[in-house]
Order: sequence, then C-alpha cells, then structure tokens
Amino acid sequence: MIEETKTWVLLFLFSIIVTFSYYLHHQSTLDDANQALEQAKSMLKSMQEQLSLKNKSWHEKERVAIKLQSENDRHTTLLGTQDTLDQRYHKADSDFKYALESMKESMNRTRNNAPGTELGEIKLANGKTLRDVKIRKVEDSGISFLHADGVGTIPSDQVPENLKEQYDLGPNALVPMIQNAQKTLLQKSEPDKKDKLVTTAPAMPISPPSVSPIATNTVDDSKIKNIRMRMAELDSRITAFHSVVAQHLSAAKSHQNLAESAKERGVPSTRHTENANKSLAQAALLENQKAGLIEERGKLAVELEYAMRGK
Repeated sequence: MIEETKTWVLLFLFSIIVTFSYYLHHQSTLDDANQALEQAKSMLKSMQEQLSLKNKSWHEKERVAIKLQSENDRHTTLLGTQDTLDQRYHKADSDFKYALESMKESMNRTRNNAPGTELGEIKLANGKTLRDVKIRKVEDSGISFLHADGVGTIPSDQVPENLKEQYDLGPNALVPMIQNAQKTLLQKSEPDKKDKLVTTAPAMPISPPSVSPIATNTVDDSKIKNIRMRMAELDSRITAFHSVVAQHLSAAKSHQNLAESAKERGVPSTRHTENANKSLAQAALLENQKAGLIEERGKLAVELEYAMRGK
C-alpha cells in the first residue's frame, strides 16, 4: 500500500515537473514570438519611411525631368527664332546689295546717255534762267551744260528738281541713301552677332520616371533652310527690280515732260521722246523679268510646303 502511494506521488511530482517545463518552454517561445513581432513591426515602419522618401525622390526627379524637357523645347524654339532672324538679316543685306548695284548700274547708264540731251530752257534754284541748254556731262557734284551764254558746271544743289530726280543728284539721291542705310544695318547687326544663342541643348536625365522621350524630327531641316535662302534671294531681286522699274518710269515721265515743254517752245523734242521710249522699253523688259522671278518664287513656296510636311 505504501509502495503504491509512493508511486502515485512520484507520478504526480513528475507530471508537475513536466507541466512546469512545458509552461517555461511555452512562455519562452511566446516571448521570442513577441520580440520577433516587434522587430517585424519596426522593420515594416522603417521600410514604409524609406518607401515614402523614395516616392518623394521620384516625384522630384519627375518634376525636374519635366522642367528640363520644357527648357529643351524652349531652347529649340529660340534656335528656330534665331535661324529666322539670321535669314531675315541675310535677306535684308542681300536686298541692299542687289538694289544698290542695280541702281548704280541703271544710274550710270542714264548718266552716260545724258550727254547731248537738249533741255531747252531751264530755271536754276537760284532763280537764274539758262536758254538753249544741252547736257555735256553728269557727275555727282553737278551737271555740265552748254547753253546760250557759254559753258558751265551747275552744282547739284542748283540743278532743277526734275534733273536731280532723273540723275540721282543732291541730298535726296537714292544711291547714297541706300549706302547709308546698309552701313546702319551692318552696325546694328554687330551686337546681335555677339549675342548668339548657345546651340547646346540642356541634357535630359537618364530614364526619367513617367516622362515621354522627345520626338525625333523627321523633316529635312537643311532642305527647308536651302529653300528659304533661295526664296530670300528671289525676294531681294524682286524688290530691286521693282525699284529700278519705278526709276525708269520716273525717268520716262521726266523725258515726256521735257518733250512737251520743247514742243510748246517750238524747239526739237525728238531726243526727249527717244529717251522716254528707251526708259519705257527698259521698264517693260525689267517688269517681264520680275514676273519670271515671282513665278519662280511661287514654285519654291509650294516646294517649301511639301518639305515642311516631310514629303
């Protein structure tokens, strides 16, 4: 009986020991699990903070990329504007040079044909009247005449207004005026040349988030530029032709007026009539040439339109 009681006591003590050991093991496992959970929560919070910082960083990169793309587009626009201004400058410079040379040539021809021209009676700016006047030579400083009282050179400021206009004399002469305008244009263009735009476009960031790449232009820019330069040259020549035609028409009108005046005075007017007809014929010839240039420019305009469409 005593042995059986001892056995039950031993079993009870053993079960208590096992139960306490299991409790200690369970408690230790639970503490480890709670500690691991706290570490996981801490790591999760840290990862969330890092994710937030990365999102802010990407948003900032995206904003910078969009700004750089906008600056690049603006830079491209400025380069196009600069190219247009360069073309206008070259066109204006070509206009002046061509008009100047054409007027010089036309005026030299008119002056060279002047000797022997009979003017009849003319009244100078100082009020003096010359009779039976015939031109000997025309120069920038004035006109040398043969007249009833002898021979003399009349300064350009004393020459009648119609002769000043016809032979381009005096302070309002067209050729010196165009030369001065050309010098002024060149002087004003010098600062512009110093302020040329930098042709290097701003660099875009590598692989910017959510930003589309800039589209590649498939239009042949060199072809478009060449066509525009040819059109600018034609515009210059057309302008020069228009000016020279107007000059010949003015000369023809002056000769016609001189012819009518000679007829009224009963003196020969054949020379004036011939000069008027020559000026009219020259004006008609130049007008035809100008029409051909206008037609050629129209063809270039169509070619430019197709080139800008990339066809």
